Amino acid sequence: MKHRLMLLLLLGSLSNSALAIVIGGTNLGVFGYPDHSCRKPHKPIKPYSLNSRWEVDSYNRQVDSYNFELQRYIACMKEYLENASNDMKRIEEKMEEAIAEAKRPSF
Repeated sequence: MKHRLMLLLLLGSLSNSALAIVIGGTNLGVFGYPDHSCRKPHKPIKPYSLNSRWEVDSYNRQVDSYNFELQRYIACMKEYLENASNDMKRIEEKMEEAIAEAKRPSF
């Protein structure tokens, strides 16, 4: 819904600005715009009591693993969003090109 609203706002605010080439990754696919494939990690469940050193170490390893997976998830989402932004810029470029072509006189 947000993307549709942004596209509508974009359509209404196009100007005769200089065209630019977008360099960067893309999410565009053959079958439409894909969902992200980032896997959100689950927080480890802290036991009610940590009675032994083994239980403490085990829980600490789970927390470390969660923190590592969380950083991977954040990086994955950032890349997806950056690529989506690049794709919106590419679409805007094509729209501006079409507007410029339509405004050119035909002979």
